[in-house]
Amino acid sequence: MKNKIQNATIDELIEGFIHTETFIDKTKGYTCLFCHTGFGEDDIYPFKKLLVNGKRAMKLHIYHEHGGVFNNLLALDKNQTGLTDTQKEFLSNYYNGMNYDEEVTDKEIAEKMNISPSTVRFQRYSFREKAKQAKIILALAELLEEMEAKHKVWKEKAGKSAKFVDENEKMLETLFESMSPLVLKTFDFKKKKEEKRLLILKTITQQFEKGKKYTNKEVDAILKEIYQDYVTIRRSLIDYGFMERTSDNREYWVKEEVK
Repeated sequence: MKNKIQNATIDELIEGFIHTETFIDKTKGYTCLFCHTGFGEDDIYPFKKLLVNGKRAMKLHIYHEHGGVFNNLLALDKNQTGLTDTQKEFLSNYYNGMNYDEEVTDKEIAEKMNISPSTVRFQRYSFREKAKQAKIILALAELLEEMEAKHKVWKEKAGKSAKFVDENEKMLETLFESMSPLVLKTFDFKKKKEEKRLLILKTITQQFEKGKKYTNKEVDAILKEIYQDYVTIRRSLIDYGFMERTSDNREYWVKEEVK
């Protein structure tokens, strides 16, 4: 469970489950972050007198079996959350004391925790400051990963020769079903085959016009024609430094230095 949570994205942590895909038949589904329960994306499941899809079944599972996402994330070890026991107690009282009609007061939280209302206000302020700091850390981590990806691409380009280019052309024939239109066979390679991923991404990048900005839908439309798991391709184009995007993911474009 610990590894699943550590490797989950922010969106997956908020939802309480990860998006999965089987290795053999590429069947997509969802796996709970807090146990081993899974549901298929296209399957239908009975719940009381209702029939629900896989995503809805997972949300119901987390709510009924685990009591919701918030309290389970809050229960994680300090080395995972960075929160003290006092901060956890405050957040639990604050979150669980709210409903649709009213909000728990500082005085009520203070009475439950046997502290002063001013301490409650400080705890709220402290947590929000932590959240702001976490955003900066996440941004730094993403920039670092981007730089690492750029470095990998640079190293790949640095030693190219005419013979290497010729070998790449031969390799392309084994990686793609067709070059025109471009249709990829697979993108599932072991770490030792990293050069194949780079060559594939470089080739796919050539399907986009330099200097032109694309919407998320336009990028997906192009990539869907190339490979069924277009989401992985799109993410890899960003991760390996072939494309960039705005912070809200609305616009994508080819990096100018990509040859």
